[in-house]
Order: sequence, then structure tokens, then C-alpha cells
Amino acid sequence: MGPYHKLFIYELSAEISVKRDVFGACYIGCWNEPGSSFLFFSRQHDEEVRRWLVHQGRGKLISRHVMDYRDWQAGEDLKPFHIEKLVICPSWEEANIAEDEILIRFDPSVVFGTGLHPTTQGCLKALWRIYQVDCPRKVLDIGTGTGILAIAAAKLGAREVLAIDHNGLAVETARRNVFLNKVEGRVQVKRGEAEVSTDKKADMILANLHYQAIDALLKREKFFSKPWIVLSGLFHGQVNGVLASLEKWQLKVNDKMEENRWVTLVLRKTP
Repeated sequence: MGPYHKLFIYELSAEISVKRDVFGACYIGCWNEPGSSFLFFSRQHDEEVRRWLVHQGRGKLISRHVMDYRDWQAGEDLKPFHIEKLVICPSWEEANIAEDEILIRFDPSVVFGTGLHPTTQGCLKALWRIYQVDCPRKVLDIGTGTGILAIAAAKLGAREVLAIDHNGLAVETARRNVFLNKVEGRVQVKRGEAEVSTDKKADMILANLHYQAIDALLKREKFFSKPWIVLSGLFHGQVNGVLASLEKWQLKVNDKMEENRWVTLVLRKTP
């Protein structure tokens, strides 16, 4: 889909699931929260949503919101941009790339991971730098969002990438982007919780998450068994506490990227 212009958002009083073919091409997806759901459309669907709710016999329409897609993306226009030799391009835009550049196309839907946020850009830079000196073959991407980091890892050389997210709409969006980039043979997207996912074997783990989720990961011993760890979603004031928790795990800071108030850490396990 895309480009998006307006978002029509319908808040419902119950957690629901919706088959993609129920509402047609203007249906973007369903975002579930505990006890409620949000239906996203690119065009007005007032009557269709009401009729569907009557047919379902559960849940009520609590509110309806209309907003510009640009506002949903924090005022950012989605255009092609470069991170090192990676070219990140919305699916509806054209991008001219050089022979030595790598194209990543994606449709962000309404999920986090457009590549514009400093944490995502920090992780993309980290991936580029890591694959210049090493080639982690098995990668675990926790909180994958649109799947942009998982796809980047696959295109840089990873042979097996497991992308995990607890949000159903994120999983659906990431799967579409995986197919869009023709890396479905190397990237698998699953729904799951971040803490449980760390038990899986990998040469590298990507964790672009909020601090509370990172803090929970730091309490799990198997998180530290990965040769490479990329952590992002940290503010400056949180970094020292994270580094203090790493001291006993034979991890060193291999790289550190800062933009505005955000920090991305690249950790490498010492022999």
C-alpha cells in the first residue's frame, strides 16, 4: 500500500482479530491493546465498521479519529535516504542506487521502524559496520517492528534471521516487507515476547527497544551469550547503568553512536 495521506482510526472496546479481506484495500490493520483494539484505514469506513461490529456481536465503537499520516510519523516525510551504503526507500518511491549500494524497500504501515528515528538509524549504522569486519550468520532481531533491521541484516550477509515482535500488526507488516525484499528464504518473522526470545542461539542479537524491555533482557543470562549485541533505545542517562550490568559478562563496547539524546551500543564478547 501507500503512499498514505489520511489515517482513519476506530477505537473498539474489545481485543479482536480481523481477516485482511474483510474491509478491502483501504484497511491497513488492527492494533490490539489490553482490553481494546484500533482499526486503521486509509479512507473513511464508519458504516462498514458499525455493520461489522453488529455482525461480530462483541465490542463497541468508542471513538473515531482522523489524522494526517505525516503527523502519525512525527511530522516526517518518508523519502529515500542513505545509511552508509544502505538505501532505505518507501515502497511507493523510486530510488536510484549505485552498484555498490544495497536497496531496502519497505511499507511501514502504522508500525514503528521507518528508519528515520535515531535509534533505528543507529542500529543500521551498527549493522553496516559489523558486517565490514565480521559476518554474523545467525541473527535474532527482538522487537522487529517493520522488519527493517532484520531485512538489512539479511541483505548484508546473514543467512538466518529470526525477527520477533509481540505486536500482531508489526508481525504482519514485517512479513510483507520481508517478501517485498525477497529475503523470505533467510528471514522468519514470529510473534513472541522479547525475554523468552533471548534463549535462542544466535551470532548477533538486535534489541532496539524501550528501556524497560532492555532492563528485563539484562537480567537474563543467555542474552549475554551472543558474540555481538546491538542495543538501542537508550537515553544518555541510562547508559552507565547498562554498562555496569555488563562488566561480569566479558562484553566490551565495540562501538557507540549518539544522536540527540539517544545512544546505540555495539557490544562484542571477548574470547
